[in-house]
Amino acid sequence: MSKLSRIRQLVARPEVQEGVAESLNSADAGFLVDYIPKVSFEPEMYQRDPVRESLTKIGKISGKRIAGFDFNMKLRGSGSISTMLKEAPLIKACGHEINVLKKISIGAVSGGPFKHGETITGGTSEAQGRVVVDTPNGITTLYYVAISGVIENSETITGQISGASAQTASVVSNAGHEIKPVSKNAPSLTMASYEDGVRKLLRGCRGSLKFNLKLGSPIGMDFKFMGVDAGVIDAAILEGVDYGTTEEPVVLGANFSIEGVSLNVGSIDIDIVNKLSPRDKIDDPSGILSYMITDRQPAGNMDPEMCSVAEHDFHGKWLNNSKMPFDFSYGTADGNKFRFYASAIQYTKVEDADKEGIQIAQVAFDLTGSFAPGDDEYCILCL
Repeated sequence: MSKLSRIRQLVARPEVQEGVAESLNSADAGFLVDYIPKVSFEPEMYQRDPVRESLTKIGKISGKRIAGFDFNMKLRGSGSISTMLKEAPLIKACGHEINVLKKISIGAVSGGPFKHGETITGGTSEAQGRVVVDTPNGITTLYYVAISGVIENSETITGQISGASAQTASVVSNAGHEIKPVSKNAPSLTMASYEDGVRKLLRGCRGSLKFNLKLGSPIGMDFKFMGVDAGVIDAAILEGVDYGTTEEPVVLGANFSIEGVSLNVGSIDIDIVNKLSPRDKIDDPSGILSYMITDRQPAGNMDPEMCSVAEHDFHGKWLNNSKMPFDFSYGTADGNKFRFYASAIQYTKVEDADKEGIQIAQVAFDLTGSFAPGDDEYCILCL
């Protein structure tokens, strides 16, 4: 019987024991995948070719059973600030953690700004939190992730690194979730592609992720996973799958700035560029336990209109190794709004380009972070 390419489901579940395939069901599905997801099997093939009286080849032997899984989906919220994204397991397995995001109103900031990633402490409660997004004087909402205790209304909070201080002016409330990179302990996944009566199963999967921001469209997420072939069998498409009803927000009415300067930009991509390395396991029938994330080099590209040097000195900032805050936000409905923030991007290339007669500064950039605490090159706020 012929198979239809578009009758497919992506299914994924975090593994309790790394590299040991989990049982999957309809609760592990529900991802809205664009285009046709592709599983690629790439076993190492050993050529048997002993010298003898003939040049005839006698066949190959399959070795380590490597598999990949590539797909694209659009970034969309859950519809509620208290509920994580459906895509959370996929994002975590690409080297991220997802934390509950808090917010509190503050008065004037002295000695600021509060620095992204630093610890704040309440003078009365002694509660602590990790600051999310640089917060200078004049900004009346401070975002943070709680570390211990509960910061109180009308107490003075102080930044551990910056020395900034401000008085709180409200009780703490939930703001949504924060996605941030981590260097260790990203979960592994069991993943499957259900393809109109056939199931392709992978285990021990981790991946890399690229965000594609284009004016007038939802933000795309390109996932590239590596894992271990865990078999192909006949299996029916899963039933009773909940795909949710939230519509992806489009990039319109967005706020975008570099170092506080608003630039006209039509597209941006941010690629996490994780290095995926196999964990060889000699007693495993497939030769590999799982794939690990062993490095990352987050970088991006954007196409802002060229402007005067006085407005924004692209070349000067490039050649002077300047590090600048990057801030992009869009969406209008709670539970379906997003903010991409990086405290220190650095231009690595600026080229002259043309877009329908308008001069463009085609810019490549790296997303950099701090020596301490680290894991702070960027964050994504789900608001």
